Amino acid sequence: MNLLTLDLNLLLVFDAILRTKSTTLAAEELSLTQSAVSNALRRLRIAFDDPLFVKTRDGMLPTVLAKELADHVHAGLASFRQAVETRSHFDPLTSDRSFTIYISDIGQMVFMPRLISHCASAAPNIRIATVDASPKEAQHAMSAGEIDLAIGLFMSFDPGFHQQRLFREYYVVIARDGHPAISAGLPLGIFLDARHAVYRPTAGSHAMFEEVVERIFEANGCVRQVAVRLAHSLGLSQIIAASDLLVCVPSRLAHAFNGYANIRVFPLPFDAPAFDISQLWHRRCHRDAGHRWLRHTVASLFDQTVGAHL
Repeated sequence: MNLLTLDLNLLLVFDAILRTKSTTLAAEELSLTQSAVSNALRRLRIAFDDPLFVKTRDGMLPTVLAKELADHVHAGLASFRQAVETRSHFDPLTSDRSFTIYISDIGQMVFMPRLISHCASAAPNIRIATVDASPKEAQHAMSAGEIDLAIGLFMSFDPGFHQQRLFREYYVVIARDGHPAISAGLPLGIFLDARHAVYRPTAGSHAMFEEVVERIFEANGCVRQVAVRLAHSLGLSQIIAASDLLVCVPSRLAHAFNGYANIRVFPLPFDAPAFDISQLWHRRCHRDAGHRWLRHTVASLFDQTVGAHL
């Protein structure tokens, strides 16, 4: 028998007759006419070249071949039903589903502690993995179902993705507590005279922000004194706390540092554009119940107004 020529809907009829031992009861269960069930049984008999069920005083009893097929058919249908129900229903308290999130090292520091803390009670068996990649690689992985959600600043994603703004972010300056040139505030003159650490990972917002900073120095006829350039946030707060360097970072990263490093956070002494932090997902998982739960959870934790199109 060639499975390519078999109508898999016939297996529903097979399973129903197996359980009810009756074409009449099987028809009632499947909301079909008895003639439709009889026709399906005829097609099954032809496909398997076997009677499959024999009419007896005790009902329609399976043949030897039908008994051999029974467990496989029942398990296959149960697995398919579970997959369908999983898509339409998701219980975070009992689910052990795994989610993969595309996020930068900043995002991991800002988002993950609160998300993991929430999941500890709301979804104790959920597993979360974070990955970093280029936007191109991330888009391909999301299209393939290898990444569930992307969180950050995204300006060049292709069509086919949904996007929800989470919050507006802006840059601040951090310096060590006790910096000899800084007292109550940080005026532009001190910022221009100071030595700097430049934090510039691959994300586009940092490159754009640094262009703004360079223009500020040029406009004031100054040359920026850059002592160190950093591609990662790990260790950045310790570098600032142990030196007289200044560094500009997103505000939420600065306040995350502020909890355990000897640093102070100051507003920028010049105007710079803010930017949106969003979550993105591929349209293939837009209606999935588990994915909807994840998106709603992220939005409820990090957005004041949860979007309606979650």
